[in-house]
Amino acid sequence: MVRRDMNYWLDIAYRRRTTLIEVASVVMGVVVLITLAWPPVYKSHAKILVQDNRAQLLVSPGLQTASPENPAIVANPVSEQDLNSEVQLLTSLYLVKRAIAGLKEPPNDSAAHAVTSILGDALDVPALGYRSLHGVPALDPNDQWALKLARRLQAYVVNRSNVIDVEFESHDSQWSRAFLRRLIDQYLAYHARISHDPQAAAFFSKQTRLLNAQLNQSENKLRAFELQTGITNLGDQKQALVNRLSDLQLQYSKSAADLASANRQAAQLRIELANTPARIPGKVRSVQNLALQQLKPQVMELKAKRAELLTRYQPTSRRIQEIDAKLAAAEAVLDREDHLVVQEKSTDLNPVWVSVDTNFKQAETSAASLKARTDALGQQISATRKQLADLINSGLEIERLERDVTAKKEAYLSYLRKAEEARAAEGLNSEQILDVSVAQAPNLPLQPAFPIVWLNLLVGTILALAAGFAAACLRERADPRLYSAVSIAQASGLSTVAVLREAQ
Repeated sequence: MVRRDMNYWLDIAYRRRTTLIEVASVVMGVVVLITLAWPPVYKSHAKILVQDNRAQLLVSPGLQTASPENPAIVANPVSEQDLNSEVQLLTSLYLVKRAIAGLKEPPNDSAAHAVTSILGDALDVPALGYRSLHGVPALDPNDQWALKLARRLQAYVVNRSNVIDVEFESHDSQWSRAFLRRLIDQYLAYHARISHDPQAAAFFSKQTRLLNAQLNQSENKLRAFELQTGITNLGDQKQALVNRLSDLQLQYSKSAADLASANRQAAQLRIELANTPARIPGKVRSVQNLALQQLKPQVMELKAKRAELLTRYQPTSRRIQEIDAKLAAAEAVLDREDHLVVQEKSTDLNPVWVSVDTNFKQAETSAASLKARTDALGQQISATRKQLADLINSGLEIERLERDVTAKKEAYLSYLRKAEEARAAEGLNSEQILDVSVAQAPNLPLQPAFPIVWLNLLVGTILALAAGFAAACLRERADPRLYSAVSIAQASGLSTVAVLREAQ
């Protein structure tokens, strides 16, 4: 392969300098002509800031408490989707039409504008033919103008920010800024309209009144049930009953143990009392029978009376015989009982028995008292358990009523907050306080964005040189003569030993 160095290309440029200069001059002339003939294009810029600051204003006072679960201010970060939505809205044909509503396309009688219009119409010829072929309805002048303006309108999100840069290009700097101002005004008005429904405040107010009535009804039910059951603080009352039941059960267990101990003691004392004599033997003495002592005087009296009657009656008389019979009977008794003696025995109370009996009676009394106390404690435990069961059952109903009150209160506060926010949103919209704001108003461009003369001339010069050099190379390739060692090597395959140049 033949190596081409810089001298080879310079030789070509030098030999074909005429061709290079002619082609470069033509290209440079065309570039200069287009640059000078092209009407200046001005770009007006505006910046839109998208944020969620408006959420800080829409907070109903007294309805929210700051906490990690329920923050006082809820601000959602602006997402990429939100920014893209705003970009699409800013560049929509709908806003362009609203911005030019009532306006007429500004006249431009410059030759450059006429030339560009002719070129544009020429480029639209295929589209016109296509619409004619398929019967597509022709656009009215206003729609055509809106489409042209929409093609000159651009919006993009500034990297790593919530800022949208909107730019519009036109051949008139004043018109460029005026149109962008009208577009942004229509954008803000449209944004205010779509961000708030006029019927929202009325709807939320109506729902707030309805939910307030339901909340009052639920609170009245809860209050009536609490008055009926006497429950004011379910947790404290339940804990008090549990503590009381625990104390009663402890007392009952202790009383039952004391009662069992008292019964065992009474049983032991009963056995001991049965085995202990109540009295112990005392003194023993013998005395004559008192009946005999009374009978002897009667015998003596009967004898005296018989002796007196014998002085008046015969021994065989009836009265004497009666006295004799009595006297014989009495004497017979005296003869039979005269030798008997009555013994008197004395006994004393056993002090051990007395002590055991006293302890036994005390044990019985204590057992009876403990039994009564145990029975009373058992009744109190049963009553307390019933109260606790009733409290638990009533507590379930109270919890249900409290949940109902809480749910309706949350719904009421939510709709009340929404009603406040709807009214605030209506006021904010009327004052043009939105989620979007104009960070930079449309500016008046001082210099045209296109064409940039020095850049066009620089690029034209590069293009002219490139085109001239390309033409020189083509001319060199078309010439059959050999001018260089490279050409000789390509034609013959032989290497060149030396090159002799013609003296100047």
